[in-house]
Formats: sequence, C-alpha cells, structure tokens
Amino acid sequence: MRIAGMLFFCAAVLPAHAQSVPRIKASVVAFDGATLTVLPEGERDTMKVGIRPATQILKEEQKSLADIAPGSFVGATLSKTALGAFNAQEVHVFPESLRGSGEGLYPATPGASRYILNGAVSASTPTTLSVKFRGASGDGANCAGRASTNPLTGCQGNATIAVAPGTPVIALAAADKSLIKPGVVLALSIMAGPDGRPVTPGLTIETVATPSVPLPDSAAPAKQFPTRTRKPQSPS
Repeated sequence: MRIAGMLFFCAAVLPAHAQSVPRIKASVVAFDGATLTVLPEGERDTMKVGIRPATQILKEEQKSLADIAPGSFVGATLSKTALGAFNAQEVHVFPESLRGSGEGLYPATPGASRYILNGAVSASTPTTLSVKFRGASGDGANCAGRASTNPLTGCQGNATIAVAPGTPVIALAAADKSLIKPGVVLALSIMAGPDGRPVTPGLTIETVATPSVPLPDSAAPAKQFPTRTRKPQSPS
C-alpha cells in the first residue's frame, strides 16, 4: 500500500485523538496467531507486534470506478490544484462495518498538502465521484474538517473529485488471521499495548501490487519499542 493509502487507512480506523499513531509497511516473517514478527520496509531488523481480539483486519481487492455503487462509503487521498479542485490519488471502498469512519474532508496529516475525503457516494461519472460527508464546520462547499463522534454536531458537505484513468480503486474487505502468512505485505498501525510492547489496532493485507514508495521520517517505524530481533537468514 502506498503512503497515502496508509495515512488514509489509519485516519479511517483510528479515533481522531489517535492520529499520531505510527504507520508502517512491513513484510511478515512469522505469525503464531497472537504475535507478528515483521520486517518494516527500509529496515534491517525485525520487530514483534501483538494482534489483539479487537484488531481490525482488512484485505485489498482491486476494483474499478464503475464498480462503486451509489451510497457506497468511500475514502480518497487527494491532491489540490492551484484552482482549488481535488484530484484523487487513490480511492478506497469501505466495508459496511466502517461506514462513517473518519468521515470528513481534512489534511492527511497536520499541514500536509494531501487531503483525505471520507463519505458516501452520491453520483459518479467515468472520471468523477461526488461524495456527501459530515464535516466539522462550515456548510456545503465550505464544510470541512473531520466529523466529531457526536452525530448532532458539524456540517453537511459535498465534494466532487476528479478520478483520472489508472487511479487505483481498492476495496477494503473484512479478512481474518488465516491470510497472514510469511511473505505477505502489511500496512499496519503501531501503538503501545498495556504492557508497553507494540500492538496493532488495525492492519491491511496487501493483495494489490503497487510501486513501492520510500517512507518519510514522519511515517517511519517507531524506535521507542525495544522489541526487535535480528532478521533471520531465511524467513520461513
């Protein structure tokens, strides 16, 4: 998954107050059902990450813009033109279990030039998506921000985004632990568990081949967890 996709996934499944949780892309070295041993992209050492009963496990499925039905809850990572128009860098279709997650229109990270838009599809053409969403403040075209958990607050907004041919359109579907095997690539959030060791509140199993993008320093694996081991010579 691209960096934009990781930012998008974490913004979707994590509470607003948890947006500083590090996100990494990593390959599975071993998994015993409770603990993942992974090799983060760009690293030489492995790290161990716990899987909790509440961990959200998703998988990617390649789709096209034509597959997105009206009413679908979607999210997109966006770039903004000098004229204020939004262009989709990638589009994700959420499972019903995540409807309403991360709803709104807001920067991917504070001060970022990329944006996240999560909402329900109201209309589409072969090159555009119109999305209705609940934001934090404003109204209509000026409604923006991430919606609060109180459904009685905020504003109702709408946005139309351009989706160029070839833009990745990926459905996120519910998955289970059986798909987590050595060699599989994951995008996962990392946070400290009750015992201080790293656990993941949510991960996505990559099944869509996309070019690798180097992780920026702000998205690099957290160094504060002293639980890494040396990479084995031949992962099994």
